[in-house]
Amino acid sequence: MLRARLATAAVALPSLFWLIFAGPFWAFAGFIVAVTAIGLLEFATMAVPGRGWVQWYSIITGVLLAGAVVLQGAGAGGVVLIVALAVGLIATLADADMRGAVDRLAHGFLGAVYVGFFLPHVVSLQALEGGPRWVFLVIACVMAGDTSGYFGGRLAGKNKLFARVSPNKTIEGAIASMCGSLLLAVLVCRFLPPPGLTLGTALWLGFTIGLLAQVGDLVESMLKRAYDTKDSGWIFPGHGGVLDRIDALVLPFVFTYYWNTGLGV
Repeated sequence: MLRARLATAAVALPSLFWLIFAGPFWAFAGFIVAVTAIGLLEFATMAVPGRGWVQWYSIITGVLLAGAVVLQGAGAGGVVLIVALAVGLIATLADADMRGAVDRLAHGFLGAVYVGFFLPHVVSLQALEGGPRWVFLVIACVMAGDTSGYFGGRLAGKNKLFARVSPNKTIEGAIASMCGSLLLAVLVCRFLPPPGLTLGTALWLGFTIGLLAQVGDLVESMLKRAYDTKDSGWIFPGHGGVLDRIDALVLPFVFTYYWNTGLGV
């Protein structure tokens, strides 16, 4: 498993970093929208298996939300949410199983927002001044935390962190993960700093990104347990599906974007 994960990373990461630092913005945005669409398909298949219209409803709503985020159309995003919810509620009227229909609609709507609205914020982050460096900061902190947590948990893990949701995660692994995120935040601040990033801010961001990454990972584990599935998909050998890879990135991307636009640096 570890060998497959390393082989996949060796192929995927250079391409991703080329898109971030050297590729045209439209290529990066298109890649993220494509990844979002795959993630929406995975979520819909996992959450509402065998329910065709709800799956398509979730995917189409999510793609429209992704388009609104990428094009920075706040008003358009609001319209998509209103229309999608109205259409979904009207469509449930045709289902004799009212409770089941409402439950399925809720799952589909959750997937559209969780994947379709949250993930494309990385495109908004990329569009900011120094955006590629901000995106790299988030990815580097999350990857360092994930790697540190994996090895820290294997070497020293004894006390379960949240066994009901993720039985393999330990408190020791979580601490190691946080240390990895903090270390990479300091290194990025030293060698590839985004505009205005100071050491103190880097430490605070590294801590917050590391914390949100672990929360996101637990949320994804919770969703997979709720939907009784091991992996969200199979597209990445050794890693699972898109949702298995973005779970720790989604919340840090959203936070870092709004922190930049709302509070400055």
